[in-house]
Amino acid sequence: MITPTNLFKYRKFDKGSIELLVNGELWFANPSSLNDPFEGESSFSEVLQAVWEHYPLPEDERKKYKEIIEKQLQTTGICSFSKTRKNQLMWSHYADEHKGICIGFNERILRPDGSNIYPLDVTYQTEYPFKEIINRFKYFEQFPGINNKQSIAGDIFYSVLGTKYSSWKYEKERRLIFQKSQAIEFPEKAVNSIAFGLRMAERDKLTLRKLLSGSEWKHVKWYQAVKSKTKYALEFQKI
Repeated sequence: MITPTNLFKYRKFDKGSIELLVNGELWFANPSSLNDPFEGESSFSEVLQAVWEHYPLPEDERKKYKEIIEKQLQTTGICSFSKTRKNQLMWSHYADEHKGICIGFNERILRPDGSNIYPLDVTYQTEYPFKEIINRFKYFEQFPGINNKQSIAGDIFYSVLGTKYSSWKYEKERRLIFQKSQAIEFPEKAVNSIAFGLRMAERDKLTLRKLLSGSEWKHVKWYQAVKSKTKYALEFQKI
């Protein structure tokens, strides 16, 4: 998997965003807090039910898989990003109707070797991912004794976390997954850009520039979102 150079986080300009930058912490949320009721922990039971309907397993086997995955869902942390900063819907939904900011991160710095933070590109589709899970079961059947329930359950777990309804496709989401739900620190150099929204107040822009005026932030590139003169799109001018 090729690691994207940049990941983007759309944010309202508020106390939480200031703390994120000044304290250098990203929150890895539990799947139960995801905003789509058809993903993650919310759809877990339905996904498994769809699998068992098309790929029958003994009840005791089903119970073991369910227990393993439930435990993972209860402890895992997810931090969501987009692979683009040009999406107008994201600016509207997550950056206070263009009055907020979009923070650009270097993924390689966010998850250095040995960090146990794993990337997951979201797949968008209309059906629960039961077909993909069944294909994995059939693949594992070819190698008896090599894959245990823990590893197979892990594959199911990632399918559940990495699939969303097709209407969310515009987000171009890439998730970072950690084994616990908690705040994880990052160095200043992990932030490589900050873009101001189209409608962000000048006072807020000055406040943020002042807060991040130290030498440790000199590498950050600053941008201003503007309307394209030729199409329904955003462009970003370096400032």
